[in-house]
Amino acid sequence: MRIKCLGAIRTVTGSCYQLENPGGGLTLLDCGLFQGGRQTELRNFNTPVYRPDALTGIVVTHAHMDHSGLVPRLVQAGYRGPVYATGATAELLAILWADGAHIQELESRWKTRKNSRRGGGYVAPLYTSDDAAMATDLLKPLGYGRDVELPGGLGARFFQGGHILGAASVQVTAPENGGETRVLFSGDLGRKGQLLIPDPVEPPRSDAVFMETTYGNRLHKSLQESIDEFFGVVDEAVKSGAGRILIPAFAVERTQEILYLLAMAHFDGRIPRDLPIFLDSPLAVGASEIYLRHPDLYDEEAAAINALKRGPQHMPCLKITRTAEESQKINDVAGPAIVIAGSGMANAGRILHHLKHNLWRQDCHVVFVGFQAQGTTGRRLVEGASEVKIFREPVAVKARIHTIGGFSGHADQNELTEWLRPQVHDGLTVTLVHGEEQSTLAFQEHLARVFPGLETVVPHWLEVLDVTSRKASWLPAPAEAVAEAAAAPAGDYSRSAEAVSMMSRLDRLKESFGRRRETFPPSSLANLEALLNMAEEIILR
Repeated sequence: MRIKCLGAIRTVTGSCYQLENPGGGLTLLDCGLFQGGRQTELRNFNTPVYRPDALTGIVVTHAHMDHSGLVPRLVQAGYRGPVYATGATAELLAILWADGAHIQELESRWKTRKNSRRGGGYVAPLYTSDDAAMATDLLKPLGYGRDVELPGGLGARFFQGGHILGAASVQVTAPENGGETRVLFSGDLGRKGQLLIPDPVEPPRSDAVFMETTYGNRLHKSLQESIDEFFGVVDEAVKSGAGRILIPAFAVERTQEILYLLAMAHFDGRIPRDLPIFLDSPLAVGASEIYLRHPDLYDEEAAAINALKRGPQHMPCLKITRTAEESQKINDVAGPAIVIAGSGMANAGRILHHLKHNLWRQDCHVVFVGFQAQGTTGRRLVEGASEVKIFREPVAVKARIHTIGGFSGHADQNELTEWLRPQVHDGLTVTLVHGEEQSTLAFQEHLARVFPGLETVVPHWLEVLDVTSRKASWLPAPAEAVAEAAAAPAGDYSRSAEAVSMMSRLDRLKESFGRRRETFPPSSLANLEALLNMAEEIILR
């Protein structure tokens, strides 16, 4: 079996591994978005490197966009084969792809307007809502622990990954001389004993392992320490009488975990029963509804709490804000309140508006409960920035910034090591992926100390692993192939998440204005229209 590394190589985004099928054609194991700087994100437009014309199947380990977000792009390029995932992952992908398409279409509109001002033309979206809907129709839900034959002669089996609802590690098998070659892809690995989701399952031994290393160079605090720290922040804000607690949270998993914690605290009297809790993320609301449909996938403690009707859906103080108008009204709420809003790295979404209104307040607390990638607003805040730009305006940072790492959905160095331990045997090759280079190389050094003689590899983009049941060897990518694949596509694909968010809000405002024109005095209409047009001009500069 030959496996080409197309993403999440010396970085944490763009997970994708291209497998050659014994019967011809190719299968992708994950197909994720690249997220980060402009040069990194240009790879999202480099569709030919994924060979959509030769694909016979796509396997998705879980619903995070860095593992799944490029599938609609390949559908746009003509892919019509099956997309395999667990049932819960398939449900989450349907709403995540639709949301991603909306963002891409919004970016396309903004970029086209900006491009037109410079004499340019239309800038196409990465993919559209129609592409996302077509990709959803291709989903083939699978259960854990069942063997499935993929088109092209490969086999696959999903194992509980313990990361988010429906997440899986996947063992892929290929026939070889009357036997089979087995390659295990970890996907993103969760922690033992974390909230909501069962522990990762130990898969059977494999001939080669592709393993994530997001936190390969560090250890997490214990979950209980993190819970205590989190509620210490809540207590401090409540005692101040006015403190606002802002939680930038990822729509899938982290939001549901925080709501679960708050529900336990609410019903146990750990926090005031009348403390307002706002869930200000339509995508997170949709994801939470999917979680509620799958209590069978919870761990025992969470399932018991849900059965006793002490879950988040039973909290009268939980306020769901679906519309922009409802989100804006949160600023009018007096006294302490908890606001959970996306995005988790504070680089887009409604959390930006809350940060703009509250970062400069000394009684505000901002609690980060997930990984903050380089270049994001969240990363700048946790690194101690005294000022950040939000919607192109400087905002002083007077709020207290908290980083609580123990809520991470990724295993730390020790937990990764223990997951790998049952796989270690003579002849095993472990390929280390999905981590910033510093983290991955540190984990490689750590494994050399713990498992002397174990072969570990940190590949480069487009390198190929040739693996059989007896050996694995690396085939470096030809220099000319790398140069050709890395060539930036034509067009202006520069990105400004904040500008896109501003355009989204302005569009909603203009739509609201259009519906209510007759309620404004005629003398005010011209001024209001002029202000809206001026705002658009400023954003497009």
